[in-house]
Amino acid sequence: MSIRNASDRVIVQAINTGSVDAEDLVGSEGWKRICQVRGRNSKAVDEEAWQSLCARRGYLLSRRNPRGF
Repeated sequence: MSIRNASDRVIVQAINTGSVDAEDLVGSEGWKRICQVRGRNSKAVDEEAWQSLCARRGYLLSRRNPRGF
């Protein structure tokens, strides 16, 4: 399932459970949608889950492009 087509509730649940697909984390459209949903639902998003998601995204991006360009 693509995050881009999911409801806010489903995306918040995916963030809180750590079940966001890797492609949605590294793709610009998916990440933009995740950030928009988090902004609208900031009280419903667990802060530790958000930090973990951001760390996972950073890891995936660095693994995808290890030399930084």
